[in-house]
Amino acid sequence: MIDTRPRLTDKAQRENDAEVDNWQEAFELLGLIDAEFRSDPQSVQCFDSRIVERVRECVARYKELKRGKPYL
Repeated sequence: MIDTRPRLTDKAQRENDAEVDNWQEAFELLGLIDAEFRSDPQSVQCFDSRIVERVRECVARYKELKRGKPYL
C-alpha cells in the first residue's frame, strides 16, 4: 500500500515551525499586555474599551487551549 498522506518539505517544515514560534511569542506578549491592563487601570486609557475586552477574551481562550494542548 502506498502512503498518500501529504508531506512537508524540510523548508516548509522550518517555515511552519517559525510561524508556530511567532504565534506563541505573540500570545506571550499579549498576555503581558493583558496583565498590565489588569494591574494598572490607567494603562487602558489609550485603548478603546472594546479592544481591551478583546485582548482579555483572546488571552483567556489561549490559556484554556493550552490546558488541553500544552504543545501550543
